[in-house]
Amino acid sequence: MGALIGLPSYKLTMEYMERFDLLEKGPLLDRGFFHPQGSRISQIPLEQMPDFAREFKRLPSLMRRYESVREPGFRQVPPELCKPFSTWCDENELTVLRQVFMHYFCAFGFGNIDDVPTVYVMKLLNYDNLMSFIEITHMISWPSGVTELPRRMADRVSDLRLTCEVQRIYQENTGGVRVETNQGPLYFDKVIYTAPLQGFAQKVELIRDEEELFKSIIDEKFRVYAYRVENMPKLSGYIPDNMGIASRGNMMAWYYRWADLAQTDLITVYVAENDHMSDAEIRENIESTLASLGGENIRLYMMKRWNHFPHVDTAALESGFYERLENLQGKNGIYFAGEIMNFPTLENCIRYAKALVNRYF
Repeated sequence: MGALIGLPSYKLTMEYMERFDLLEKGPLLDRGFFHPQGSRISQIPLEQMPDFAREFKRLPSLMRRYESVREPGFRQVPPELCKPFSTWCDENELTVLRQVFMHYFCAFGFGNIDDVPTVYVMKLLNYDNLMSFIEITHMISWPSGVTELPRRMADRVSDLRLTCEVQRIYQENTGGVRVETNQGPLYFDKVIYTAPLQGFAQKVELIRDEEELFKSIIDEKFRVYAYRVENMPKLSGYIPDNMGIASRGNMMAWYYRWADLAQTDLITVYVAENDHMSDAEIRENIESTLASLGGENIRLYMMKRWNHFPHVDTAALESGFYERLENLQGKNGIYFAGEIMNFPTLENCIRYAKALVNRYF
């Protein structure tokens, strides 16, 4: 129900897969693009192909201006990358490519390109990653799911506590860090905190400026539904018309994961939550679209809902959110890693974590 794929450009992820003997070939993924009423469409309409070719030819040199985005973290974000991505595209005359970026950003629950700052889009879709999505020559698709990698890593940890709830964290006079838990206190020289930072204020004492800093973090409300549906196209499908702000609560994409390995009627459906719609209304929208796509005997299997993609808006970026956050690294013996620090993909989280450890430990 969570992450399904990795990209061949995820070099650090591939290194960890090799290190932990996880090189099994997963299911091959095919894809198509569809109208909400069910008809198949081209990713790029034929009449837009000349403009696409011109924009695509300019893209490598344009992206090279922002190679620093590939570095771990968000230090010194160029001012133009603080703007919403659609604004940046307009300024750089990327009318058609804007749609291509949207397909692979919005469908995975990362918000709308009219709102989200450009730097986040580039963290997910640098040139190499974008090419992987466009060409879809080979995706990493773990047969047992992406969690198989952390599961194998966890097997080598000598003291792993999965049911230990952290209640308070504070630095003692000795300089060590005391962590209060529901299983008693634990003591450390330093602590790396990787949980969502929105909950950090409940576990430590913060000054007012720090409280305001953490309050500026926002999420995307993202839902994944698993349905059993007969007669659906045996591929993964994107519905571009449902990826705008006005279409929240509608089905943006679905994945049919096992086309080449097994016969199954199980698909997963991806939806950006609409605060003004009830659960029943969102389900009605989804099931109407599934029926338009040819689906029959539609049965809900399960649904999961996430506070997804922690990030900040343009105003917070421009006011130095990440510079202030990085300045808190090591205060009271506590360090931060995780999604907010570099973007919520496995590759970006690994990249930042390694940089953090190399810098401070």
